[in-house]
Amino acid sequence: MSQHRVRTPEPRSRLSQALAEVMHETRQRQLEAEQQGLAALEHLVRVAQGHSGQSHHLRRLLLGLYNGYRWPFEMQRLRGLDADLQADALAVIRMATYSGHEIHTFIEGGDTLLKRFWEIEEAADE
Repeated sequence: MSQHRVRTPEPRSRLSQALAEVMHETRQRQLEAEQQGLAALEHLVRVAQGHSGQSHHLRRLLLGLYNGYRWPFEMQRLRGLDADLQADALAVIRMATYSGHEIHTFIEGGDTLLKRFWEIEEAADE
């Protein structure tokens, strides 16, 4: 008859330690993305309120993050942006990807603003 030894689990198993590390890395990535993305989002919102082609592309980007089903974002629109706006757009996309919050919640009056962008872009499509 073989004997089986019963062992008491270590206080922190390798699996739970690995999970804690992944959670910590995820939280760090989220904080970094939000830190970099907030200033970028502020810049994009300011430009999106204008009347240029870049404003149009940025409204579409922000609407895509707000409601991607209704406003799918065509990636070639990034080519229509200046380099600084491209970098900010990518920072905002990263923030939206890693943050646990909807993009409009980072903007004061964000829901109202994005609904206004929605109306502007719907009128442009007609």
